Amino acid sequence: MPIILHHLLLLSLFLTALPSAGWGLEILYPPDKAVVTRSDYLIVRGGETPLDGVVVEIKDYRSEMLEVGSNEYRAAFADFLIVAPVFDAGQNTIKVEGYAGGKVVATKTADIYFEASPLDPAPSSYRKVLMHTPQQEAVCAPCHKMNPDEKALASESPKVNPCASCHLRMLDVPNVHGPAGVWQCTYCHQTDSKPGRYQARPGDAEVCMECHEDKVQEFKGKKFVHGPIEAGMCLVCHDPHASNNPAQLVAPVNELCLRCHEEIGEKNHIVRGVGGKAHPLQGPENPAFPGKPFHCASCHDPHGGATEQYFQRDIANRMSLCQLCHKK
Repeated sequence: MPIILHHLLLLSLFLTALPSAGWGLEILYPPDKAVVTRSDYLIVRGGETPLDGVVVEIKDYRSEMLEVGSNEYRAAFADFLIVAPVFDAGQNTIKVEGYAGGKVVATKTADIYFEASPLDPAPSSYRKVLMHTPQQEAVCAPCHKMNPDEKALASESPKVNPCASCHLRMLDVPNVHGPAGVWQCTYCHQTDSKPGRYQARPGDAEVCMECHEDKVQEFKGKKFVHGPIEAGMCLVCHDPHASNNPAQLVAPVNELCLRCHEEIGEKNHIVRGVGGKAHPLQGPENPAFPGKPFHCASCHDPHGGATEQYFQRDIANRMSLCQLCHKK
């Protein structure tokens, strides 16, 4: 996947706190040796002496010159640059070059790890980053309300709720989780967590099941339960905020399944007929579930079932499963 950088001129970041001397550059987020789980922002700050432009390089992608030296830009954003990167899964090296008079006058790099899936944890040499610490919030405070009251945090309007000032773009996708869609962030995030505020409440499954009580009974009724469900690891498959995929899945169905079941994609799956032709694993139409595409979950219930293969609708034998689509 190519790495795309968008110059976000709509972000009002007139931040003048903690200036550095001369033509210095600082990568505020994500810092060196950080673990990131979302590819949302790259925040860079310059020094006291204005730069003419900045070039950002991530892996094999190198941006065009991003102009930051005009009076208009400085009036709006001071010495800050905000871009939206797309990191590759795993290790990424960020390199930022500051230009003045057509020459590179400052350079800064950061080595970060994009943990795209809980199944691909970062090495121990990388650390999680907490944004809402007193030190970090001091940088943001000139423009952002860092100590909102309970009424503002409870507001369902993104114009009022302070979380939306930074996280609005997170929900700009087709499938949004209910609480996130009405900005009830503090249902899942703790306002008083330490050392950083707004950390997620512990226990993925316990938090999820407070709303999805029907799923508790459904899972209890399954003879066989899929491993992540048994372990309470809802977030291995579902994004708690929003996603491009139905049910807020973190990836398209087959891609998600093959992250664990790699061998299925490497050999014929379900040989049919006397000719030994393999059954397709995907397609635009799903005879068993009209209006939906065909994929792994067309045959296998991702939560569990009456067999070890988790056949849909708690079907207990293969022929009955086939007859969902093959009526003859």
